[in-house]
Amino acid sequence: MPEYLSPGVYVEEIDAGPRPIAGVSTSTAGMAGVTLRGPYTGKPKLVTNFLEFQRTFGGFLPEPDAGVRDAWAGNPSEGGRWWLFPLAVKGFFDNGGQRLYVKRVASRHATAASGTLVHGLVSPVAGDAARGASSVELGHLIGFTGVGQRIEFFRGDDERSIHTAQVAAYDVTARRIELDAPLPAEVRAARGDYVQVGARGTERTLEFSAVSPGSWGGAVQVRVRPVVGAALPVLPDPQEGALFVTRLAEDADADAETVEVAEVTGLDPDELPADVWVLIGGARYKAQVGQPASGRVTLTFPAGTSHPEWREGAAVRRVRRGTTAGGGRTLRVGGAGRLYEDAVVQLDDGRNLTALTVDAVAGDVVTFGAVVPGTLFETDRLYLVEARVDARFTDPAGTTVEESFPNLRLTGDRSSGLVATLEGRSRLVRARTLGGLSTDPARFPVAATGAWLTLADGSDSYDTLTVADFVGEDGGSGLRTGIAALEDIDEVAVCAVPGVWSGTVQSALITHCELLKDRFAILDPQDGLDIEGIQAFREPFDTKYAALYYPWLVTRDPSSDRDVEVPPSGHLAGIYARVDVERGVHKAPANVVIRGVRLTDGIAQDVTKRHQDLLNPKGINALRFFPGLGHRVWGARTLSSDASWKYVNVRRLFLFLEESIDEGTQWVVFEPNDEALWALVRQTVTNFLTTVWRSGALAGTTAEEAFFVACDRSTMTEDDLRNGRLVCVIGVAPVFPAEFVIFRIQQKTRETQLA
Repeated sequence: MPEYLSPGVYVEEIDAGPRPIAGVSTSTAGMAGVTLRGPYTGKPKLVTNFLEFQRTFGGFLPEPDAGVRDAWAGNPSEGGRWWLFPLAVKGFFDNGGQRLYVKRVASRHATAASGTLVHGLVSPVAGDAARGASSVELGHLIGFTGVGQRIEFFRGDDERSIHTAQVAAYDVTARRIELDAPLPAEVRAARGDYVQVGARGTERTLEFSAVSPGSWGGAVQVRVRPVVGAALPVLPDPQEGALFVTRLAEDADADAETVEVAEVTGLDPDELPADVWVLIGGARYKAQVGQPASGRVTLTFPAGTSHPEWREGAAVRRVRRGTTAGGGRTLRVGGAGRLYEDAVVQLDDGRNLTALTVDAVAGDVVTFGAVVPGTLFETDRLYLVEARVDARFTDPAGTTVEESFPNLRLTGDRSSGLVATLEGRSRLVRARTLGGLSTDPARFPVAATGAWLTLADGSDSYDTLTVADFVGEDGGSGLRTGIAALEDIDEVAVCAVPGVWSGTVQSALITHCELLKDRFAILDPQDGLDIEGIQAFREPFDTKYAALYYPWLVTRDPSSDRDVEVPPSGHLAGIYARVDVERGVHKAPANVVIRGVRLTDGIAQDVTKRHQDLLNPKGINALRFFPGLGHRVWGARTLSSDASWKYVNVRRLFLFLEESIDEGTQWVVFEPNDEALWALVRQTVTNFLTTVWRSGALAGTTAEEAFFVACDRSTMTEDDLRNGRLVCVIGVAPVFPAEFVIFRIQQKTRETQLA
């Protein structure tokens, strides 16, 4: 109870009667089957259209080798045509299905394609360069050492060497290098041409594998490239003094030892170091500052300084030092917060590129693992080196899937680490670090040859696929396989294993539905059965949680451009979903047009009325063709021997009611078990069933005729109360389908009317 301890106004929220029960969805399906690719571990994946299924699980499956095909298709008791699964999924969406959870089935002996990177320094050509060119744009300059470094150009198609040269100059920002010798032949980015520094190593650095088992992984390519995560400026030493910007007061000859500049604020020799550095025409020069005279200041260069001719008015800007030669392991860096412990950086002083590792960051002061070389200036830059992973996959239809993950750390278990990022985000590959992995940019992970690593040695191992792979194992939430994995998705209301008629698999599917008591199974018979054969196939089953449809359907296989027979369960699951959405779960999913089949002869075998006279009483639902009406579902019975549960819609209606009431009354648990709670429960359930009755799902002209709800002393004993049991008894009158429509007609004799 609330406490009122001091005077004041208290605003309180109170319950305003029964809580509403929301009806659960009945149109969500779950299927287990073999796919071309896609996630094999974890919970089933939701797809909402066939294009999404193709992107996630691949397209249509080719027919397996003759030996595998015959072993499965020729087995009447434990066989199946599991390679038709994608066509069944297409049938689901063609017939109105909107939500499907798919669990991929694979052989336990299937292996994922994999490949290993070694180490080296490779940079792709980013822009075409003609023969005779001496300037080339590259993908990056990370790991390069600067001017004087020897590099070699290779063709990307046949790996032939094009040219060997030295770097005469470079621009990290533009990713462009100048060569000391022109190119003897053109280089092209589209061909995959690249630059290599030195030889590639043999130590293994990273192992990549396809995200799931199967031969599909042989079409996956991956590469790792260094990228600049951040470009940070070197900050000037506080003791360097003020900055000045001036201009030449008169022309200066080439290699002149002195130049005259205009006097400006900050250009005072008494406040400046003995030596300063100035930037003129894009180059740095060391100079001594003279005393101002007549508005001018003389700058004197050391003997032997070489420079071009300058014109009056040319800009002269002071460049302050960030550190001096032999200045230790620390450096002030702008935006140092972007750095982190063990980060790899590359210092650029205009002529040399130096790689260092960060030990610590405190404010704008960065401590490195080695002494900072040379003298750095505020115009110099520090580049954070990180990794970028590119992966691509081209399916047999020619569709390409590409992924790119920039700014990754090669090592570490953080969320930005390469391994962790691919684990959580990539739909194509996974990675594992090996002993040869180094953070040195000059020893970056690369393929043994070329720029891309192509994964290999993946196997579907269809010859070892067994019915046990379809049944699956229960390893707990998220670790289940096969049919067992559908338990992870509470929303599933209809489930199937299309194309598999194995008694073991279908028994597992039925058991799955009977244990969970919130879903219904659609079974497929063996293909090609005659009327006697389908009756014999039906004999072992007696369950109110499944239905059987006969015969198979005929549709077009887009991958082979030919007509094939497909199992009916996928199409029927879509019809269930369509009828549920358009009419409601109480409407029998029958007398409905089957979509996605051949317009003529879309049913594999003709079923006549006399045939169905034999099938319908045994709970075998016929698929029939009627001239002028098309291909239709002509049956709505379960496989139960109990007459109370012989109709599919009645069974599914009760599943809907039970699951809705179950989920909508969870708030009752641990409430005080007294009359007030019982009344609230009665009203809550009554309100829900009234809504269901008004939708036409229950029989009766009044709500009292359609259902009753009892929850009081008459439904509970004292023993129930003492043991914490609240018992609510509910009775509902379902609407049964008009399966036999009978019109009785008789002759009427004309009678004479007498006046």
